[in-house]
Amino acid sequence: MYQVKGTAGPAHRADIAVVVTNGHLARDAKTWGQRHHIHWVDRDRLGQWAHDGIPLHQLLRLPARGRRRKSTRPAQGASSSTSATS
Repeated sequence: MYQVKGTAGPAHRADIAVVVTNGHLARDAKTWGQRHHIHWVDRDRLGQWAHDGIPLHQLLRLPARGRRRKSTRPAQGASSSTSATS
């Protein structure tokens, strides 16, 4: 939990930090995670996610994100040219 808190934002630019384990987390780790906005998926939640097909955002009680739209802006460095006729 501590390492995730320290690197999720600064190193990985994560909006949401999640620790996934096929084991169990100590009560103190879960409490610390809640206090510092670190989500977790333990053995029980992993089963719900992988086996039962429950979406991750539901397991973590997060709002669903919409699909990302493709950018309509030209790529950086690309230029567009227009010609005018008279």
